[in-house]
Amino acid sequence: MVYNRGLGKGRSVRPPLQFPAPRTMQISLTPDYSLLAIMVIFVINYFVVSRFFIKPINAVLESREAETRSANAVYEQAMTRFSEETSRMEEQLHVAKREAAAVREKYRAEAAAHRASMIERTGTESKKIVSDADASLSNAASEARAKIKRESEALARLAAERILGRAV
Repeated sequence: MVYNRGLGKGRSVRPPLQFPAPRTMQISLTPDYSLLAIMVIFVINYFVVSRFFIKPINAVLESREAETRSANAVYEQAMTRFSEETSRMEEQLHVAKREAAAVREKYRAEAAAHRASMIERTGTESKKIVSDADASLSNAASEARAKIKRESEALARLAAERILGRAV
């Protein structure tokens, strides 16, 4: 039954619902056969899950962990070998650099000595050439002076003969 007086169109008020009176419950605390069946099912479930799920998963996890450990050991050994080889190569490189520097200094010293000897030899050759040229030039100059002297006397005599008009 719906009471609809004075609430307007579409509104209704229902009377409150009455719940059944509360009953008192009594729990039986004595175990029965269902508890035993649940325990047996639990133990069987435990063995099945343990045997077919947990043991294979644990085996896979342990094998992966063993592989990871062996891979880490191999990696550490490789890194140790790499570090040793790197340091050995660096030491060889330093030795080679020192040897190259020694060879370079040796050749620089030889080149400097060769340069000095070439400069000295060139200097002595140039001095010889200059002294030869100076001697040749002084000989040529003395010959030219002697020739000028001879020719100047002949020219002076010729000029005097022409000016005087007679042989001198």
